Amino acid sequence: MNQFPSPPPHAYSQPVHRPPQQRNRRSAHHAPKKRKGKKKSQIMPRWQVIVLAALSLCLAFSLFSLSDAGHQLSSLLSKREIEKRAYEREVSRHQVKYREWIEYYAAVYQLDPAFVAAIIKTESDYVPTAVSSKNAQGLMQFMPDTFEWIAPKFDIPADDFSAITDPETAIKMGCWLLNYITKQFNGDPILTACAYHAGWGNVEGWITKYSTDGKTLTLDQIPYENTRNYAGKVLNSYAIYQQHYY
Repeated sequence: MNQFPSPPPHAYSQPVHRPPQQRNRRSAHHAPKKRKGKKKSQIMPRWQVIVLAALSLCLAFSLFSLSDAGHQLSSLLSKREIEKRAYEREVSRHQVKYREWIEYYAAVYQLDPAFVAAIIKTESDYVPTAVSSKNAQGLMQFMPDTFEWIAPKFDIPADDFSAITDPETAIKMGCWLLNYITKQFNGDPILTACAYHAGWGNVEGWITKYSTDGKTLTLDQIPYENTRNYAGKVLNSYAIYQQHYY
């Protein structure tokens, strides 16, 4: 006889019911699938990626542009500082000597003393004994024939050319000549400077040939390079003397 009791009928045909703990563990077993689905929902759409990439490029370009603008500004400020120092040096070289005689004879002959000072600066740089390669002499660089023409008007012997090395004599005669020229050219500083340098006959011919209005000339219209450069220097000095001295 068997020592163990027989199992009840249908013992192995009944469904097995798992305890609640088993079902909870099964539910937890399927949780990773839910997390995978959640990760898929966090993937950024392509259009957002493109937009972010474009924004990044724009930001990078903006930073580059700002850097380039800063460099250009720095270069501009440096250039202006260099130009400022160069101008200050130029002004310091435009000291006025014999100022009392310049202002006195400029008033006598109705001239701007700044223009007289500019002519002297350009002609001789205030050296009374200056002599050019063409034998022009004195502060305002008189040629011998011009001296012979004007000297008798001041009771100076026409053959005493050495008198032009006297600063007062040179300024007095030079202002008379400038007054004579400015009356011919209505006080135009370019024409007056050109006539003082190259002769008023040449300037009258240039006006006829090159002037657009029949009255004036620009620096570019002056056909002689040395006279064009001379007039440019006179105008530059004239501007400096007007701004800083008169």
